[in-house]
Amino acid sequence: MKKKLKSNLFIGVLSGTSADSIDAGLFKIDKKISFLNFASTKYDEKLKDAILDISRNKKLPSKGVLKDIDNKVGEISAKTINKLIKKTPFKASEICAIGSHGQTLMHKRQGRKTFSLQVGDPFLIGRETNITTVSNFRQANIKNGGQGAPLTPSFHKEFFKSSTEDRLIINIGGISNMTFLPKKGNSFGWDCGPGNCMIDNFIQKNSKKKYQFDKNGQLAAKGDIYPYEIEIDKYLKSKLFQFELPNSFSIENFDLEKFQIKLGKASSADQAACLTEITARSIFKSIENFCPIKKASVYLCGGGAENKFLVSRLKILLGSSFPIKNISTLGLKPKYIEAATFAWLAKKRLIGERIYLKLSTGAKPSLLGEINKN
Repeated sequence: MKKKLKSNLFIGVLSGTSADSIDAGLFKIDKKISFLNFASTKYDEKLKDAILDISRNKKLPSKGVLKDIDNKVGEISAKTINKLIKKTPFKASEICAIGSHGQTLMHKRQGRKTFSLQVGDPFLIGRETNITTVSNFRQANIKNGGQGAPLTPSFHKEFFKSSTEDRLIINIGGISNMTFLPKKGNSFGWDCGPGNCMIDNFIQKNSKKKYQFDKNGQLAAKGDIYPYEIEIDKYLKSKLFQFELPNSFSIENFDLEKFQIKLGKASSADQAACLTEITARSIFKSIENFCPIKKASVYLCGGGAENKFLVSRLKILLGSSFPIKNISTLGLKPKYIEAATFAWLAKKRLIGERIYLKLSTGAKPSLLGEINKN
């Protein structure tokens, strides 16, 4: 018997692998999901650098440094949630729960074992907001035999599956992942390659942190990939991309410096174009390799959906068989979907409903997340 909840209002809070900010969304969740409001707080440069240094260099810091980052991310998360609530007519006491993903510092697979570390103290979040907080979603998936990622396919299936249209939901965050939603049959998802992680890393280093990402792909659009086709092809044929499903990635899998060496003295625009092409082609090749049908409607979400040049390359590669459509027509704007996912997962945990992700992560149906009550 499912537990009765005090309301259908849930908050999802997270930071992506680009470590730009903490984002929080408020949603009304019943048979449908409705977006109500959103708030965001940028990380200061020192905290962002500390997070990305750990993620990119694959080395855990001392326990003291780790605890400090855990506290800071928790504090910013709580601050963002309180800011969000102030923008609404609701009181904290009316919010049923927070689903907090936290900030991923590391996600590593070694054979059948997976290590995934997120920070953002959920007890601190609960204390500072006075709202029940659900956290550690990935750890619960791993403990039940999964890889801990991707978790979004369960949400995509719940709200975006259609009986009249075969669909592919492609989330382009730091990592690209996709969910296949057939009209009939089983849905499944997987991580397919780098999303924005290498592009963002390059832009930040190239501009000495003046810019955080290639807005609309403006720099990449000026570049030429033709002289570097061999290197792009070699990279996409490397062992990294020779995977079977289920599959998960993290940003530490994609070494920018190692690839840059292969480009020699390529201009900044050419390098940005090559990195954008890798993202686009890895998505295309993943569809070729793992999508069991030859035609489906494609819906993009995540930060990469706002990169006009990347989207233009995807349109060319995918052609008329996989037309790109506006995901907002399915009920949520692309920038809110990840927050909505963790709000929804919090609800599922509170009512005691197991999440099926066997085909996406390898885990048996399981309760995702730990409930932290005040």
